[in-house]
Amino acid sequence: MSVNTDQSEMGEETYTVYTRMEEITEQEDRHLAGAKKEIRNDLTVIIPENPFPEIEVDAYPPLKFSWVIPKKLAAMAFPRNKENLKFLTNQGITHLVTLTAGKKPPVDDIARLRWTEVPVEEFEVPTVDDVKKFIEVCKRADKNGEVMGIHCRQGRGRSGIMLACYLVHFHRFLPDQAMNAIRMIRPGSIDAEEHEEAVGKYFMYLTEDNPVKFGVSGEVMEEFVAAAKEATKKVD
Repeated sequence: MSVNTDQSEMGEETYTVYTRMEEITEQEDRHLAGAKKEIRNDLTVIIPENPFPEIEVDAYPPLKFSWVIPKKLAAMAFPRNKENLKFLTNQGITHLVTLTAGKKPPVDDIARLRWTEVPVEEFEVPTVDDVKKFIEVCKRADKNGEVMGIHCRQGRGRSGIMLACYLVHFHRFLPDQAMNAIRMIRPGSIDAEEHEEAVGKYFMYLTEDNPVKFGVSGEVMEEFVAAAKEATKKVD
């Protein structure tokens, strides 16, 4: 949340306008959860997903879209409409993984986008078997030269766990390194103890009777995070 003040004059009187930005919570409105609202004194203004709703557009990003590995793996909140999905394909994404059990984006309208579901119930965490399914999808996608996108509802809990496990599996990050990298790239991710435990369980599965060395240097982590942030800045 950020707070700004602006002083304006009306005749001889001066008044102060206080503004702050907040995210709409699930408790306030489950359909708008994750969108922004601006509060100006007693006035609340919803900031729409498309910031220019009066202008007809073909594509715009889902909430919380960011690259994790530039031009290889991206994450986001639930893509709500075909304009979101068109944006993904415009970014070069060819394969979307959905974690929201029983809730499917409108992918049938987008012929260029392959879709896979790895269902995890709301407020649950992925099991080791769930992570293994996701990793197998990623292996096949890599062989086929596909660019991946992954989402849950907010793109932070279930998605954050899967992304951290991806870094552990394919980039040999230690669990703490992987989780911290994802948190820096996607603030708000992996914010509960059970999220951390889920990543730890996958690491234990992966390292059982496995002599491969895990862990990367601080320099590698910094370069990894910087590349993801720079690629996300260039998104249009």
